Amino acid sequence: MKKVLALALSLMLTVGAVGCSKVDVKSEEELKEQKGKYADYYNQDILISAIEANEILESDEKVVLVDIRPTAEYVLGHIPGAIDIWRPAYENKDHQFGGMAATREQMEEFLGSIGVDNETLILAYDAKGDYDAARLWWILDMYGYDNIKLIDGGLNGWRAAGLPTRTGARPAVTPTEFKFPNPENKSKLATIEDVKAAINDPNVIILDTRSLEEATGEKRLGDVPRAGRIPTSVWLEYVNTLNTGDGADDTFKTAEELKALFEEHGITKDKTIIAYCQSAVRSAHTTFVLTQLLGYENVKNYDGSWIEWSATQDVEVETGALK
Repeated sequence: MKKVLALALSLMLTVGAVGCSKVDVKSEEELKEQKGKYADYYNQDILISAIEANEILESDEKVVLVDIRPTAEYVLGHIPGAIDIWRPAYENKDHQFGGMAATREQMEEFLGSIGVDNETLILAYDAKGDYDAARLWWILDMYGYDNIKLIDGGLNGWRAAGLPTRTGARPAVTPTEFKFPNPENKSKLATIEDVKAAINDPNVIILDTRSLEEATGEKRLGDVPRAGRIPTSVWLEYVNTLNTGDGADDTFKTAEELKALFEEHGITKDKTIIAYCQSAVRSAHTTFVLTQLLGYENVKNYDGSWIEWSATQDVEVETGALK
């Protein structure tokens, strides 16, 4: 724990040195306006405001609140009652490529270890507009568990609602037994073979959700062997679906705004969409937006994403300006 606190202190000093953007607290009128947008989403129950999340936490409902960030960030400030989990805890460590989703059995063991049973509501958030929360949703959706809700805006959405945070270590967790109650459904999963077939298919859109610099090959993250993008990709960075900027709370845009955004880029409901990023986290966020908020029926998240594609020698890579 001393090591974690030292890392947290180092992070605090770093943030203080470079500056830290503050979130504006919303007025009652702004919170009321935000509350009204959820009825326009395709799935009206999957995304909730910080106010509603707080009401659930104060109720008698069986809830596990997960903060999906490294512990060093969590200890500096989190929603009261949250436990910290981080991505490597539910990755498949036996897979040749890093970042791949844990197996069904690995997820059952992990969920039981954090106190989730078959009657537990999982409330999930992070501090990056819910892209890690959406990744967790996507994995649970694939394995047959739908009792999960995302807090709109994550930690910034919570702060914008004027709700308190706390610092320090996670509360005690009582492990339990967890088994997925429903069969797995891999309809939202794309493999590398699916992507290969999609390159020359006019009915499929390969959607790059990374930054522009990654898509053009100017930036290469991690130790992947090649920079660039999958041929014929359409580019739309995941962050465009969020309310961002100075003082913004990272909440999702309205259904009307989202619909216009995707249609402007030719990403329409009549196509099959295969989303990808570096390791299928940002693309899980886009999969969440398209299927849960807009009601697109044929959307798949490429789990191997750029980590796998760049390492596969018999596939092509495009670089340079987007076409």
